[in-house]
Amino acid sequence: MTPTYVLSRLGRVSCVINPLSGSTPEGAADLIREKLSGLPDDPRIHVAGEGELPLLVEQALADEPDTLIAWGGDGTLACALSHAGMTGPAVLPLPGGTMNMLPTRALGGDHDWETLVEAALRGGRVRPMPCGEIIGGPRFFVAAMLGDMTRFTNSREALREGKLLEAAEIVHDSTALALKSNLEWSAPGAPKRTSTALTVNINPDTPGKLEIASVDPQGLLDLARIGIEMLVDGWRNADDVDLVRMDEIEVHHLDKGRVNVTLDGELREMETPLRFCRVDAAVKIFVPDLS
Repeated sequence: MTPTYVLSRLGRVSCVINPLSGSTPEGAADLIREKLSGLPDDPRIHVAGEGELPLLVEQALADEPDTLIAWGGDGTLACALSHAGMTGPAVLPLPGGTMNMLPTRALGGDHDWETLVEAALRGGRVRPMPCGEIIGGPRFFVAAMLGDMTRFTNSREALREGKLLEAAEIVHDSTALALKSNLEWSAPGAPKRTSTALTVNINPDTPGKLEIASVDPQGLLDLARIGIEMLVDGWRNADDVDLVRMDEIEVHHLDKGRVNVTLDGELREMETPLRFCRVDAAVKIFVPDLS
C-alpha cells in the first residue's frame, strides 16, 4: 500500500527536546530556536528533565501546533509519536540518540538534524506511519524484541559507537547466562511455537502484517554467533532466524510469567501474556523536502 502524502508547511511549531539522549547537542534549545527564527510565529520550546518527558509532550500538544518537532533518542521520539497519534499534529522526528532507528525509518534515510530542519523550512509532505501495539499497553514504531536477544541491545549500541571491545565483552557476558526456549507464541487459532527470542518488526512494506523473527539457537555459542551477526548486519541477515508474517500474535513466558521486552530500544520487564497487533495509520509524519 502506497502511503498518502499531503504537501505541507511547518506552520506553528512546538518542540520537545530531550537533552539527556545520546547525541542531542549541548544548547539544543538555542540551536533550534535560531534555525526556526524565520517562521511567522515563534516556536514553543519544551526541554525535558529526568522523568518529565510524557508531561512535556502533553504540554507541547496543548500549544495546538501544526507541527510537533521531537528531538532525542528513539524512546523520546516514540513517546512523542504515541501521544500525538492521528488526531494530533504532524511530527518531525529529529535524531538525537545512539541508534536513531526511528527517524531513519520514519523519514526514509539517515540525515542529521540540521539538514532535516533546513529542508523542512522549505516544505515537505505529511504521510501516515504504522506502528505496532501491545494491546492494552504501549506502542512501538520500529521493533519489539523479547527474550534472550534483549541482552544484545547494549552491545549493538556500543558497536555503533565504535566501541568494539565493549561490544564483544557484552556478548561474552551474555553467553554466560542460561539459554532456554521459554517463549511460547502463536497467532490466534494457529499451533503454538517456542523460541529463545522474538523480534516483532513493523515493516512499512507489509500493511496489516507484523513481521516476526524467531530465534532458537542450538546453544550458547550459536546464540553468540547470531548475536554478532545481528550486531553487524541486522537481524534480517542473521542465520538461523525464522521469519514469518502474521496479523496478530500472543506471547507467553513459560517459566516466570514476566519477560524482558525492548520497545524501540527501551528495555522494560512486562507481564505475559502479551498480544501484539499492527496499526497501519498510527501517526502523521512530516517528511522534509530533501530534493
